Amino acid sequence: MTIELEHGKNSISVDDNIITVKSVGVYNIEGIVKAIEELKVVIESFSHKEFKLLFDYTETEGGTPEVFEQINECNIWLNSKNMVAKALVINSAMHLSILESRTPARKLQKTKNFDNKASAISWLKLQS
Repeated sequence: MTIELEHGKNSISVDDNIITVKSVGVYNIEGIVKAIEELKVVIESFSHKEFKLLFDYTETEGGTPEVFEQINECNIWLNSKNMVAKALVINSAMHLSILESRTPARKLQKTKNFDNKASAISWLKLQS
């Protein structure tokens, strides 16, 4: 029997109606499933109130192809929730290109990419 360990670390914080997700490392399927489950619990706690998302990918090194399938499924789910806007803080053009090409459900969202967290938060606070 083999035990699959999740790869990739995730932390979630909430400030008013902005949910920040900080991702670190390389993700595998187990790691992303755990991260998405944690995010869904936080979003469900908003009880249909509007929220905004900030994903900090500055310390993410990528993931397996299955990871992006899960991220797209999560985005399909997000599209049915009261998400006002989503900001991504990402430093790698390559990682952004992979994310955009493998997660078509993002096209239905009000999103913007940033190279620093402060700008992303400022933009999110202006969204309604």
